[in-house]
Amino acid sequence: MGITFLEYQNEVRLSYIYSDLLNTDGLISHILEKHGFNNYKLFMRRFKMRFGNTPLKIRKEQKMK
Repeated sequence: MGITFLEYQNEVRLSYIYSDLLNTDGLISHILEKHGFNNYKLFMRRFKMRFGNTPLKIRKEQKMK
């Protein structure tokens, strides 16, 4: 696959978190816990790299559409 298991696992987690951000009104911290991200700083770095913005900004942009 060209990536490590941990990288794959983080990609899957990010995908579920992204989906929950768009489809629920839950707190971001609760969504992170639910999907196994305990390190907020690491999460933010990976999320921004993957989706190009912060979770809060993405959530706000989607609600405006």
